[in-house]
Amino acid sequence: MGIAVATYSIAFGSFTQGAHSAFGVVMSQANGRRANAPLGQSLLQQGLSSKSVLATLVQNDPHESHRQIAVMTRNGSGAVHTGASVQGWAGAKIGADYTIFGNVLAGEHVLTAMEASFQEAEEQPLVERLIRALESGRDAGGQASKDRHVTERSAGVVVMDRKSYAAWDLRVDLHGTAVEELRRIYSLYKPYQPYYEDREEDPSSCPTQMAWERENLTDAQLQETLK
Repeated sequence: MGIAVATYSIAFGSFTQGAHSAFGVVMSQANGRRANAPLGQSLLQQGLSSKSVLATLVQNDPHESHRQIAVMTRNGSGAVHTGASVQGWAGAKIGADYTIFGNVLAGEHVLTAMEASFQEAEEQPLVERLIRALESGRDAGGQASKDRHVTERSAGVVVMDRKSYAAWDLRVDLHGTAVEELRRIYSLYKPYQPYYEDREEDPSSCPTQMAWERENLTDAQLQETLK
């Protein structure tokens, strides 16, 4: 399971804590509410459906009209609430094993592009599919105000596997082209990820990081990590 987000808001990756669980995914945006994550996860742990969890989160929120809230269970069943006061074009697409939603968008075609990208990359790892979806949404117009693209200043991706902590947890808190920067960080971190997992499991059998880098990275790759 995972979450990917890109937005004009700064450091919005901190609002993706609703992915850090084995029970499902909870996410709120368009005036995000971090309190939804622990409450939603607690309800998912009790076996409630996505619609039931969403209804509770909406009922529990005096400002629900200003928010978008999405819930997806581990079996891929999703539900989305878009409040009446959410700004700009806002909506959602729900399919088998995915929920896509956004606000202040250039139009529904942004979500359509994200959906198509996610589906077409079915053979790719989930982290790659999520980043591609963000890129497709950006390329389709992303967020927009008065027919002008609103740049993505923060972006993040979280993917949970079968452990109690994230397999991938990458974010860009402030950058002029945050989606591009997220892709750059992901590409650089990708070869490190299995090494860090091995080092976590048994550091005594792993080379030092500098020795590993000399053996596995090109000079150009290493220089890119120092930028």
